[in-house]
Amino acid sequence: MYVHMMTAPGELALSTVPDPVCSPDEIVMQTEAVSICSTDVSYFRGHLSPGAWPIIPGHEYVGRVLEVGRSLKGSVEPGDRICYWGQTDFGGMAEYRALRPLFPGQTGAETTWYTDRNFYDADQAASVILPASVPSSLATVVEPLTSVLRSLLWNPPRPGDTCVVLGCGPSALLAVQVLRRYFGVGHVTVLDRNAERLRLACENGAGLAFNTETQTEVLADFVREHHDTYADYVFDALPHVEGSVEGPKDVREQAMGLLRPGGAYVVYGATAVPQLINTWMILAKGLSLRAAPFDVRQFPMARSAEVAGVALRLIESGLVDARPLMTSYVSLDDEDGVRRAFTEYGQGASMKTSLLAPDVFARTGAEQDLGEPVRVGLTGRPTGAAV
Repeated sequence: MYVHMMTAPGELALSTVPDPVCSPDEIVMQTEAVSICSTDVSYFRGHLSPGAWPIIPGHEYVGRVLEVGRSLKGSVEPGDRICYWGQTDFGGMAEYRALRPLFPGQTGAETTWYTDRNFYDADQAASVILPASVPSSLATVVEPLTSVLRSLLWNPPRPGDTCVVLGCGPSALLAVQVLRRYFGVGHVTVLDRNAERLRLACENGAGLAFNTETQTEVLADFVREHHDTYADYVFDALPHVEGSVEGPKDVREQAMGLLRPGGAYVVYGATAVPQLINTWMILAKGLSLRAAPFDVRQFPMARSAEVAGVALRLIESGLVDARPLMTSYVSLDDEDGVRRAFTEYGQGASMKTSLLAPDVFARTGAEQDLGEPVRVGLTGRPTGAAV
């Protein structure tokens, strides 16, 4: 089968490996869609390390079941479409993949192993069966929405809270929608350096936005004016921030400046590169630094399977709109197109690229599997958005 093999940071090429074999507790799927995640890009840019190269990236995945292992008979059938959440998972950017699924309500199936990244993971992945109403091209958003919900449900804001979201990438855009439409917070302010992403966040629930590159003085004035009295809750969706102890206040310190004493600072974005954090602000204000644990001894994969079910229902119901996250589509076997999607990730108005199996991609023009991709415009700022 063909795969996209990443052999080192910046090195990604089409290759071939043997087809997967279905074990008794596995399913084998033919890939229908896999969207590129900032975590995949972090490996490509060297901000995360997999422990051992090479890897086949990709985990925001939808596949159609071809084979079912004997121990899973009755829980899933050939032809079902599956998406999943797995925290140390690779292998999605491939023609086929094998998976040990763990479905909501399934008990007694979870086994664990210790990773080289300081936590216990499960051999299984939190999985859900997709209804026909959710197209594969959008269903890949179940995975990042599950991640966002794991963090927010583990560290919930209170109804009516004033929240600050750092970053306006795909996960942050989901967080803004969930905070406003699901948790009922009172107000969301977003900070990012990408004007188009800021605008999109305002269209999806944010009430105020600051561009950290073009509005540095405006933001600094706002922090000085509202320090200690503005925000109850910060959701940090930034995976990696360049900074210097000699430079001006970074975006994380500014967000902490806006928090009330005793406020919650929730870390969501992941990077292995050491990041600056102002410990004095934590001590002075008694801030609560929180995160949803990867370790399945604290957050079992069976619980994540229940969260994945919630994520699917939120997308299926339309409470969370997945469409703004998809700004381009590429055929999964297009080597140059896939590499460009990695190198150009986060530029301009782009959000996510959905890599579609060649037959699914071919149906795009006939709109048999998905509608027109969302195109982010270059004008039309929402009223009240400071971008």
